[in-house]
Amino acid sequence: MSKIDAVKIPVGLKPKYIHDKARVLEILDAMERYSYQRFPIPIEWIEELKELID
Repeated sequence: MSKIDAVKIPVGLKPKYIHDKARVLEILDAMERYSYQRFPIPIEWIEELKELID
């Protein structure tokens, strides 16, 4: 095996749209858990969700 064959490309970042979609799902899941327990949903979550959806 040559040196060129042994070089591996480092892992980069997830594309932003994938990260954002996952974050939306995390926020919605957390909101559902809070709602189920009748806890108030933090306004920060709602604001972040709005930013991600817009």
